[in-house]
Amino acid sequence: MSEARTTYDLLDEYGLDDDYFGFHAAWVEGIDAREAARRMRADLSTTAECNIHDIHEHTGNAGERDGIILVGQAGSWVLILQLRGWDCLRDQALSIASSGGGRAVAIGWNANGDEQLIYAADGRILTYMSFFPPSPRGGANRHALDEYMDGLSFVDGPDTEANIATALTLIERITGRGIDQDWLESSNTCYVIPDGAW
Repeated sequence: MSEARTTYDLLDEYGLDDDYFGFHAAWVEGIDAREAARRMRADLSTTAECNIHDIHEHTGNAGERDGIILVGQAGSWVLILQLRGWDCLRDQALSIASSGGGRAVAIGWNANGDEQLIYAADGRILTYMSFFPPSPRGGANRHALDEYMDGLSFVDGPDTEANIATALTLIERITGRGIDQDWLESSNTCYVIPDGAW
């Protein structure tokens, strides 16, 4: 992606930074896409092959409070793009997704702010942080992401998009592949997470 066009710009082009809902996604390492969906408590009987453009055709029967996820391979990790709901940011979901020696990283924000980046390994939340200064961190190992932060910093002030772009760059460094146009245009699998699954 060119320097002038950030990953945030791509999300905006695809309408993935909703004014109310914001954006929520997780990457999981060590399991396949179907297992990632199962660990997110998706109803596996709702499986449908689709891409970002036709996902709503396949999930039209979902209840108003059900979650909707698009899941697919992204390099050696599995990307879970949540188009309704925020289940993929739950501590419990990330702990379950990373259990058995895996890793998971998730990012999310909404109209109220609530900017979060969460990193888990082997069933434990190692680091969670806001990506706006002072960027407080918590978790079992607050420095678990330091090796990926070289040259990255979050700016203080109203430049929300710059901080989101920095957080997405951090995820690309961790996973080797962030969210990109090729993934969005590819055929992946959508699922419904029933209301009350969590």
